[in-house]
Amino acid sequence: MIKMKRIRSYFCNIWPLAVPASAIALTLYCFSRVKDSDALRWILAPTAWWVSILGKIPFEYVNHQGYVNHYHQFLIAPSCAGVRFMLITFLMLVFSQKICAIPKGHLRVGFCLVFSYLSTVFVNGIRIVLAIYLPGILEKGNFMEGWLTPDRLHTLIGTVTYFISLCMIYPAVLSFCRPVEKGLRKKRMGVWQESTQAGICPGAGAAVGMAGKDRWLVPAFWYLLIVLVLPFAKRIYDRDLEGFAQYAFVVIAVCGSVCAVMAAAGGLRKRRRKV
Repeated sequence: MIKMKRIRSYFCNIWPLAVPASAIALTLYCFSRVKDSDALRWILAPTAWWVSILGKIPFEYVNHQGYVNHYHQFLIAPSCAGVRFMLITFLMLVFSQKICAIPKGHLRVGFCLVFSYLSTVFVNGIRIVLAIYLPGILEKGNFMEGWLTPDRLHTLIGTVTYFISLCMIYPAVLSFCRPVEKGLRKKRMGVWQESTQAGICPGAGAAVGMAGKDRWLVPAFWYLLIVLVLPFAKRIYDRDLEGFAQYAFVVIAVCGSVCAVMAAAGGLRKRRRKV
């Protein structure tokens, strides 16, 4: 009964966001498929600027291609824009039950969009710097042989960087929103009790406490949905599954390893608190 009330309150809080959030998500999805860098300069330009600061690598813009560094022979192309990560981050945050406890849906959507954009530029810059320098380091150590090909290394760098970042972003944003949510809960406790007894859908303050495992389950759900599940469905429709199994294995192995480490770390924290 309690779970049904929580589910009902969640959907009552989230439905006003469905239309604007879906429109933004669809727009980001369309941008993720754009191959002309001119249409993506809104995210490529700050990313190249951040990479140049972080890695001390100058870039120059080439029309319709992206930002290039000739010395490292590296191009920040449209495929490197990180729009898909921005889409995942936006969906993860905007449909979070905790963030739904904050009033004014349009402000909530705007906050999630801006935060997703800034975090994408920041995280993607780190990923690009790793993609530039790490292959050379591994080649010197003779690690780029056998199973670890350049393509698999590229997948590993992207998956590790993006997924760990999602697992850090989610609890960080919820921690930021928790004081707001607690204040609303205290302020509207009377309304909450009256509306619950009357069978009316409660508003803000109906959010449920976040279990420790949600810190990695929620990011894992959204990441695997956008990166694996939907592309897999599309490949089945197109009858083009060649090479997807190896890619899926790397992604699942990385995500599973990160979740296992986070679960173990959470268990250790609980034991220490009990002691």
